[in-house]
Amino acid sequence: MGQYYKDVAAQALKRREAAIPKEYLLPEESIQNLPLNLTTVPKTSGHFTHEELEILDTNAEDIIFKIKNRLWTSVEVTKAFCKASIVAQQLTNCLTEILFPEALARAQFLDEYLEKNGQVVGPLHGLPISLKDCMITPPHPSSIGMACYANEATIPEQETVLVSILAKLGAVFYVKTTVPVAMMMMETISNVWGETNGAYHSGTSSGGSSGGEGVLLAMRGSPLGVGTDIGGSIRIPSAFNGLYGLKPTFGRFPVFGTKSGISGQDFIYSNNGPMSRSLEALKLYCGAVLSTESSPWDLDPKCLPVPWRGDVITPPSRKLRFGIIPDNDGEISVHPPIVRGLAMTRKALEAAGHEVFIWEPLNHPAMTQEMNSSFYTLGAAAILELTNEHDEPVFPSMRNYEEHYLKGEHGTLGPTKLREMITKRNGYQKEYLDAWLKTGGDGRGTMDGIILPSSPWTAPRLGFTQEVFCVNFTGVFNLLDYPVCTFPVSFANKDLDKKRTGWKPLNEKDAALQADYDPEFYHGTPITLQCVGRRMEDEKVLEMTGIIVEALKNLP
Repeated sequence: MGQYYKDVAAQALKRREAAIPKEYLLPEESIQNLPLNLTTVPKTSGHFTHEELEILDTNAEDIIFKIKNRLWTSVEVTKAFCKASIVAQQLTNCLTEILFPEALARAQFLDEYLEKNGQVVGPLHGLPISLKDCMITPPHPSSIGMACYANEATIPEQETVLVSILAKLGAVFYVKTTVPVAMMMMETISNVWGETNGAYHSGTSSGGSSGGEGVLLAMRGSPLGVGTDIGGSIRIPSAFNGLYGLKPTFGRFPVFGTKSGISGQDFIYSNNGPMSRSLEALKLYCGAVLSTESSPWDLDPKCLPVPWRGDVITPPSRKLRFGIIPDNDGEISVHPPIVRGLAMTRKALEAAGHEVFIWEPLNHPAMTQEMNSSFYTLGAAAILELTNEHDEPVFPSMRNYEEHYLKGEHGTLGPTKLREMITKRNGYQKEYLDAWLKTGGDGRGTMDGIILPSSPWTAPRLGFTQEVFCVNFTGVFNLLDYPVCTFPVSFANKDLDKKRTGWKPLNEKDAALQADYDPEFYHGTPITLQCVGRRMEDEKVLEMTGIIVEALKNLP
């Protein structure tokens, strides 16, 4: 048994506190009687200058343009986001490592380079980018919410490949963000860093496992962030915080060197992808990383040599065919605001001339069960043997890992069981592909994409997912390995989104989830949906998302 986890946490928290410039903190009087919607605080606090607020309100693609054209410097932009990230930390507890000295030195170098050479170092020149904690940025620790790694320095040889690529493209790294234990919960809480609360409602979850990224972006403490996703870890925080978040097809983006909660497993692939308040920022990021100049496929053997392709929907004006899952997946029903968001999206698309039809969620509950079960089987020993080193208690939503561990799943997995798991997964993938292709015929094209909820909640109350855990609407597409992008639609409205009446739950879990819905409590939380495409159609997914968003803008 090593050092007790509370002592480890105290050391990590002390390091974080020491790295915070005190002048960046909101004064004590500004954090009294805070509103539930914390995203309003930066503007109303008087803590930021007009120039700083202008920077924080500007999308990533426009920040890059202004730096390139010398309207702003990278130093002033970086300082603004450093300050905003500390305010976000103060209000939501979203940061792990704070990298301000090297960030400002890097920004200064980039400004001087532009001044001297008259050109930028790359398409992300001078842009502050926040990173999920699992991205290794030597010498800083990468704790992934576990005491065993919380104070462990990293070395240059460990740097995540994506981090190296983004640096060469001109990015400035200034903060790393919170995750749950081993990144295997749908809310962000750990025995090291504590709990990260929501931005639009401080009594709700930030989501997980990229929860720190989600709230930092919602609080305008970052213009563009990088998350990872193995069961919904980009999309759930993006949904709870009203963001665009891309879970790509595995192999499109480099993953080598990213710290994993269940290292070595390839049954369900983990991906990394961009998160932002701007869809155009996602496109900019994808084009920069997946360029022939970056050639990430020469740095990661798992990365496919497929550069990012633009304008894949041809002709651009053609009408699309969408399947939609409007209420439940056969096991879990969504809260009333999500139902309204789906109806709004369908109405908007049909008004724009697109076809929308009901899509049967083929095997969704079974695939979710298969994914969760694989995590318990493959992750029990991988996680528990590390958390036990420092006597870390197990959170309720991770009890299944502990139960599997205690049954004797000590890092062993028989070949027969593994073959059965792979055979079942492959069967689900083939059935879904066949069903998708059958949507074509009779003179109509094949379904272009699927629209469905990101989660049954807009953003659940803090702690609720510890007992009612549900990744049904995201996890299936990790097992299928389909690209998905979230998109914001609206916000919950207590006057429009009343509790269900005359409704029969599908099961006990469904009943518990609906019983939690309170129109007053959830008022103002984001309604965010997902757009799904087939494997390797990542570009098309972002283009379809843009078409959906434009249609929603024109909805009366």
